[in-house]
Amino acid sequence: MMNNTKAKTIEEYTNYLLNCRFTDDSFDPEDHEEHLQASWELFENYSWEEIALAWMDHLYTNCKTPEEVINFVNLFVYYEAADHPINDPIRFIGYLYYKVDMDKYWEQAGELFEGVAITILSKSGLVNTMADPYYNPMKDSRIIKEIDELRKAESNEQ
Repeated sequence: MMNNTKAKTIEEYTNYLLNCRFTDDSFDPEDHEEHLQASWELFENYSWEEIALAWMDHLYTNCKTPEEVINFVNLFVYYEAADHPINDPIRFIGYLYYKVDMDKYWEQAGELFEGVAITILSKSGLVNTMADPYYNPMKDSRIIKEIDELRKAESNEQ
């Protein structure tokens, strides 16, 4: 539980909110008032731009395994962050698909990632599901290009 006696930094909120395990038995998404209260405080005390920077940094720095990325996306949705604009939505979505092999993790993440991608891209004006009701982020050339660039960057680091 967060200490309410002093103002919390965005990093303290971020660590508290994103370092829990969404699928852990101790985290009940239906009744987890402490986390919801902390997320409401975060959104009251900081702008979305500040929160997004901190959360993207958390994702890109701390979420290295498919399980960690899936956990992040579950929490991202749970705290209603997907309802806000993302500065670089193609990079964000590309990173998710880059880190999580859908052939292996479809059951845990397929519909989740697809829903997040469509929501974010629609809100960004990059996808119109009315004009393209069968839109599939995994077939989007912009996302495929981003995944390829991430793979290339990784191979250059090795």
